[in-house]
Amino acid sequence: MIKNYFKTAIRNLVKHKGYSFINITGLALGIACCLLIILYVKDELTFDRFHKNGENIYRMQSALTMNDNKQVFNAVGLPTGPSLVDDVPEVENQTRFMNSALEIRIGDKEFDEGNAYYAEPQFLEIFNFPSQEGDGIATLGQSAELALTKESAIKYFGRDDVIGEIMEVKMNDEWKSFTVTTILKNVASNSTLDFNMLLPFQAYLTANNRQSNNSQDWGRLEIGFQTFIVSTPGIVQDSLLSKIETVRKTKMSGPIATMLGYEIQPLHEVHYDATITNGAGMREASNKLYSILLGGIAIVILMLACINFTNLSVARALPRAKEIGVRKVVGALRKQLVTQFLSEALFVSVIAFILGLIIAQLVLPAFETVSGKEFSISIVDDPLYVVLAFVVVIIAAFIAGIYPALMISKFNTVSALKGSTGAVGGRNWVQKVLVVLQFAIAGFLIIGVLTMNRQITYLLNLDKGYDDKNLIGVTMNYNEPRGNGGRMQGQQAEPVMGPGERMLNLMKNELAQNPTIDLVTGKSTGLSMMMMMSQNEETGESQQVRTFMERADVDFAKAMGMEILEGRDFNKANGESERDYILVNEQFAKKMNWGDSVIGRRFGQRSVIGLVKDYNFQSLENEIDPIIVNLDMRTPIGELYIKFEEGTLTESLAAVKAAWEKLNPVVPFEYFLLEERNADQYGDQVRWRSMLITASLIAISISCLGLFGLAYMATQRRTKEIGVRKVLGAPVPLIIFILSKGFSALVLISFIIAAPLAYFGGEEWLSTFPYRIEMGWDMFVIAGLLTVTIAFLTVSWHSVKTAVSNPVKALRYE
Repeated sequence: MIKNYFKTAIRNLVKHKGYSFINITGLALGIACCLLIILYVKDELTFDRFHKNGENIYRMQSALTMNDNKQVFNAVGLPTGPSLVDDVPEVENQTRFMNSALEIRIGDKEFDEGNAYYAEPQFLEIFNFPSQEGDGIATLGQSAELALTKESAIKYFGRDDVIGEIMEVKMNDEWKSFTVTTILKNVASNSTLDFNMLLPFQAYLTANNRQSNNSQDWGRLEIGFQTFIVSTPGIVQDSLLSKIETVRKTKMSGPIATMLGYEIQPLHEVHYDATITNGAGMREASNKLYSILLGGIAIVILMLACINFTNLSVARALPRAKEIGVRKVVGALRKQLVTQFLSEALFVSVIAFILGLIIAQLVLPAFETVSGKEFSISIVDDPLYVVLAFVVVIIAAFIAGIYPALMISKFNTVSALKGSTGAVGGRNWVQKVLVVLQFAIAGFLIIGVLTMNRQITYLLNLDKGYDDKNLIGVTMNYNEPRGNGGRMQGQQAEPVMGPGERMLNLMKNELAQNPTIDLVTGKSTGLSMMMMMSQNEETGESQQVRTFMERADVDFAKAMGMEILEGRDFNKANGESERDYILVNEQFAKKMNWGDSVIGRRFGQRSVIGLVKDYNFQSLENEIDPIIVNLDMRTPIGELYIKFEEGTLTESLAAVKAAWEKLNPVVPFEYFLLEERNADQYGDQVRWRSMLITASLIAISISCLGLFGLAYMATQRRTKEIGVRKVLGAPVPLIIFILSKGFSALVLISFIIAAPLAYFGGEEWLSTFPYRIEMGWDMFVIAGLLTVTIAFLTVSWHSVKTAVSNPVKALRYE
């Protein structure tokens, strides 16, 4: 009997090719989309889960509290880790590491490496980064050995069998030789820690005259260092933290001991902590809510595909009514009919699953581009994942197929033999509810895309407080030694100057006569952050203020087109005396409660000479923070900026490249356009917009496929009616209107349902931005017109075709 069911299923699929194509394609698209999204969510939710002892690994953090305001840092004093191993029995192991950008030399070739770790041997004991060749733990225990990942070995040597090769690393302006003694397998894509090279931690300490466990370093927060500990299994997190805090209090003294506390963060939570910057050398933090929402979208898309399946199965009831009647006459039981139609549903689902699997595998590279994620495995590499996905699809197909099977199987035998099915068809309320549900989801996604697109466009075009156009940036990876702040040393006539500032001055001189170059300037790489106290002069109340400091060149504000609201800019004509002054932004003056009297205020040993209009030195997903701009030579110049004339990018870029290669021939010239880099700040939102657009298009396509099939079935049922209307003189537009109005009304109802839901969802998302758009009525009008138009065009294909056909053919139908 089963064999007969499948023969019947195949005959029906072949006989009704259009119906089969719509049903299978819609389901396959839903399955493919679901498979890709689940792969993404699985990758996100399994971040760092490959470490064998991961549930017992914690990242050490410091919490600085002043006046009930707490600021958390992913750093602790350098001696914290070793001391906890010695003094807390529940801490079994620890490791410290820091990320560094390095200059590397192999023979006469030089390279920039922006993602190297100085790490202790315990790093590879705690974290499971397997070796391909060599002993990584032993390597990090030496002073002149290093480990490369397979990928970086191929990058530098063109092969991965490089054990014994020599690499020179520039440390404090001196070249130090290291032997490659370990090749590690490439770091997994779902690892928060991300590196290309490991060097001994002790090599860094020695080069910088640091001690591993100096008691004076307990209260010194160094953001570049990361400390992770391993606890004994089963210990409660709060209990462990209490013991750690007891040790901290015995080691620290002075005011810092009362303001600074420790926190511990489980390794499995690090990737989802979007509130705290993970730091260099760690993959960007994600938002767990986004993964949950994306998983919800996958379920919704699969649900849309199942709704299509249900609707089309019910719509196919009329053409198969006589078949069902004959089966009942020859003795078929209802249970057998249900089994038959469920078998057909499962058969179609299996075909759709195989097709969906092929589609997902083929579009995986494009999906990686859209999502900005490189997966370590493909769709078919994990058999368990494929099997589970197949089981889910079969269950979904069963749920989608059970209603049509029960409905079809209960047809009255006499009515079925006459070709009548009663209420089944376009008048069935279940079909109408499902169509409304489909297009409500599609309308919700369309409004979501429009909202996200408008918000991102708004952020990109928002006044940044400076002009980022026509600016070429060049990053210099110098391990620049600290200067002496521009103070005179003994009989020296010039202040101590690092290589970054020397290169800046050389580039200025080299490009001074170029007619397309307006200015050459520079600044530090990144920003320094400090916590300070502000006192209200009227009330006497104090508060904690988080302030950023930016070391810049004297021409920086001018090149960036910053607006000086009060006072003046730096003036290079004043020479070294300008190092005694600073610029501050509006937020700084406001947080310091300075009121209108800003110029001449003292900050440490320096005086304020200018108030700068607030400018966006970070993504506008955050509020603008207080900032100080200074000329302090103790912070290195790490980035060059070249302002060029409008419309001369090609010539200016060629001139900058030629100057760089002349002055620094061994280091490759790498540049960026500041305008593009600023746009990249919203890369995460842009990726989500791309994924939402893709999901919306797929959802709309699946909905339209279902509507297309239903319209076809409805038109077929009304063929004789259309013929009669045409004979009686009904014009074509009227016939199109009659055939389309039912579906158009359903789509309109669906949008009325979707609009308020989309509004509340959009407002909730927009509330996370300090600078945001308002959800205007025009957005909903556009989305509504778009939804109704798409639905109308889908339905009108059959309506127009039927309306313009010869009425004689319609009247001779059957």
